[in-house]
Amino acid sequence: MISTAFRPPEPPAPALRLARAGAEKSPASSTAAKATEPTDKPFEIKAGSGKEQARELAYKRLERVKARMDALKLMAKIDPKTALKLAAELAREMKGAVKAYAEAGGRNVSTGDLALIRKQAADAPEARDAAAEAGIDTAAMDAQIKDLGLREDDAMADYGFFEQVKQIVAGLKKARQDIRGESITALNPPSDEDWKAADRDQADLEREIDRAASGPVVSIRI
Repeated sequence: MISTAFRPPEPPAPALRLARAGAEKSPASSTAAKATEPTDKPFEIKAGSGKEQARELAYKRLERVKARMDALKLMAKIDPKTALKLAAELAREMKGAVKAYAEAGGRNVSTGDLALIRKQAADAPEARDAAAEAGIDTAAMDAQIKDLGLREDDAMADYGFFEQVKQIVAGLKKARQDIRGESITALNPPSDEDWKAADRDQADLEREIDRAASGPVVSIRI
């Protein structure tokens, strides 16, 4: 589960700067419409707790798999049998990274979840200001706004992690298609048993990704 306790912002660990941005954190003055617009700025997982360090390690595992994808593409053309074994190995490594990330509190956040929490992050300060103008005590709302900001950070990091996971899964599927095509003319093609084992590993990976979507809801109401 994602912690709701307030913690002061800390500089992110370098390994946690993910390559693609799912979204940019909404400033307090943003409108709800802006909150749902993606940007190209990198998002960050803030370092600090043991769970966040575990997420960083999971991301490093993800990076290692990405670094081997080019080798898989080349191997598919040269030696389909070895390439299929490599694809299965990468699927197992990906499964381990996804499982570790989820066990550390990460969640496969949907686009709808992310849009909802970002909209709330943009709307909450306006609601707080309106309450203050009406003479209502806003101390509790201030605390909730801080909490919502932390949840938004977590949701954006989770979304970006799993977007990269999905890209790698797509790459593995494409490589498997190429391997199947090259196997037609290969002198030493993968055996039926090779395919069965690789199919198991690929299916296990995709099930692990699906399980990661069943975590706690990331948004709260102000």
